[in-house]
Amino acid sequence: MQDQALSGLKVLDVSHHIAGPYCTKLLADFGAQLIKVERPDGGDPARRTGPFRDDKPGPESSVFFFYLNNNKQGITLNLKTDTGINIFKELVKKVDILVENFSPHVMPGLGLSYDTLKAINPGLVMTSISNFGQTGPYRNYKATDIVLQALGGWLSPRGEPTREPVRAGGRLRTSEFIGGMYAAVATMTAFAYKVQTGQGQHVDVSLVESVADVTPHAVEQNTFPDNRPWPKIRTVFSPGVEECKDGYIGINVLSGQHWASLCDMMGMKDWAENPDYTTMLSRFLHREEIQKRMNPWLMKHTKEEIMKEGQDWRVPVAPVYNTEDMLKSPQHEARDYFVKVKHKTLGDIIQPGAIFRMTETPWQMKRPAPCLGDHNKEIYCGLLGYSIEDLVRLRQADVI
Repeated sequence: MQDQALSGLKVLDVSHHIAGPYCTKLLADFGAQLIKVERPDGGDPARRTGPFRDDKPGPESSVFFFYLNNNKQGITLNLKTDTGINIFKELVKKVDILVENFSPHVMPGLGLSYDTLKAINPGLVMTSISNFGQTGPYRNYKATDIVLQALGGWLSPRGEPTREPVRAGGRLRTSEFIGGMYAAVATMTAFAYKVQTGQGQHVDVSLVESVADVTPHAVEQNTFPDNRPWPKIRTVFSPGVEECKDGYIGINVLSGQHWASLCDMMGMKDWAENPDYTTMLSRFLHREEIQKRMNPWLMKHTKEEIMKEGQDWRVPVAPVYNTEDMLKSPQHEARDYFVKVKHKTLGDIIQPGAIFRMTETPWQMKRPAPCLGDHNKEIYCGLLGYSIEDLVRLRQADVI
């Protein structure tokens, strides 16, 4: 097989949890050599995030960590020691990219600011991912997914109009995955500039700005203050997620043609041109009437039957899949999207595969996520030229 798109690229990953590891996972999946640096005393906190094999927590049992860190080499290094800092600087000399997602004060506090590292490696692209970015009054504030969604404008327009706003994504911590994706794009944009000019740079990624970036409609609506306020009216689509004979179906009627076709499909042709229902706002205002009219038809049909009818009538509908349904989707099966990966402690694990396809330099699964310190010998001896005796001394001194 041909080399991957990012083969030959060396990345030092000193990130943890989700945003940073997801950023570097995307680079590793397309061929970059990823050296993941973890603390010797427990490693990345994601190792303690479930689900776990057999519901037994452990540093090598987290399937969540496993997904985020495939295709990476893992080493341990204590950055709270002078020796650890010196070794880290040696590693920086050998790589093209450094990714970190500490609070903005941490790396400078360790003596590892961008200016310091740039003096060691002038072509270094250093990507820093943080809750609010490297500058501004909130730069050192703590945040979780619900904080980022609240300040990024997601919560306000979501949920039933008569209740409190709701967080998107459940347990997924969506804001961190979006921020990690943006960070990967930003990193490779900066690297493309480095290839052209030889000049590295510091990339500053704010998670809350990543959240705000995917809500442009709300921001731009504010340009027109005379328009209907956004998001003071919390819209619930009608029809939207509706119950049917064997579960739930998602129906998204966006255009007048969609509504007319839906009415024909459900035997409601007399409502197709009725001005009480032809716009999204009017359907929202008459939501109870619409549901009362649709429910008998919906409860006579299964999810698959409604999906087939919807496709025949060109109406956007789809079953609300649970995980088992999604894994059996004929569309995913046809594209081999879900892959089985073998891990030495977890066994065979099913997980998402390539998020995009490339004809000449495809996604590959080359290695499972590392156990803690899995590649200490390979990196320290192979890349930096240390001896086995050096490793023993470093381990005894709690440096690795």
